[in-house]
Amino acid sequence: MHKSSVVLLIVAMLFAVQVTCQGGMFAPPNRPAEFKSPEELRQYMKALNEYYAIVGRPRFGRSISSSRIDLSDLSGKSRKK
Repeated sequence: MHKSSVVLLIVAMLFAVQVTCQGGMFAPPNRPAEFKSPEELRQYMKALNEYYAIVGRPRFGRSISSSRIDLSDLSGKSRKK
């Protein structure tokens, strides 16, 4: 019992670290005050495109605030006894 609690705690901590470390990925690229060359502008635009490709990606799945749907409500039959 004690060993499984330790393993569960370690897994939970690793999950928390993984989730919190991903926050830096969503920061937009730093824009220079002045672009000194066309290549620097190209690199910035490429990084900005990659940022928007990740941030703008649709998220599928259940929302935290979504309510559960009762399948009996969808059948159209009443549940009178």
